[in-house]
Amino acid sequence: MTGTKFKYRLDKRARLITWCVPGVIVLTIALLWIFSPGGYWPAWFTSVAVAVGALVALSIPRSIRVTKEAVEIRCLVEITHITYNHFRSVRRMERADLKPFIPTFASVGVGGYFGYWLDIKNWDLVKVYASSWQGLVLIEDIYEQKYLVSVDDPEKLIETINKHLKIIY
Repeated sequence: MTGTKFKYRLDKRARLITWCVPGVIVLTIALLWIFSPGGYWPAWFTSVAVAVGALVALSIPRSIRVTKEAVEIRCLVEITHITYNHFRSVRRMERADLKPFIPTFASVGVGGYFGYWLDIKNWDLVKVYASSWQGLVLIEDIYEQKYLVSVDDPEKLIETINKHLKIIY
């Protein structure tokens, strides 16, 4: 499939969190195995940590591809497909606009920033696919679903999407 591809690059904070969190989890598991009698707590914690870690790893965003038909947000396993006839708006966002955002079911740094975030100013759920808090673009569809993505060149992403929207409309 052809199209313009925008890659995700983790910022320093996300890279640090991505490397530190697994280290803390492994250290916690090791300490539980050493100091916990019976093995119930270490086994329980290990099972939960592996399950949650696997779910998080499967949803890490990799790239955004803008094709003739749609915008695709590609994660390790899932692809969010937004066709142009479902677009309502696409606009740039600044980091200051994220102050009323609270993570509800989200990763806050491990592999980037992704998941569902609550916008308490508008009482909306926003699906975030960001690798950093720079270069943010908000995409809204006709079903009032909002997607927040981050790329190195947000102006180019907006320009590419608008070019395809003009062809369709």
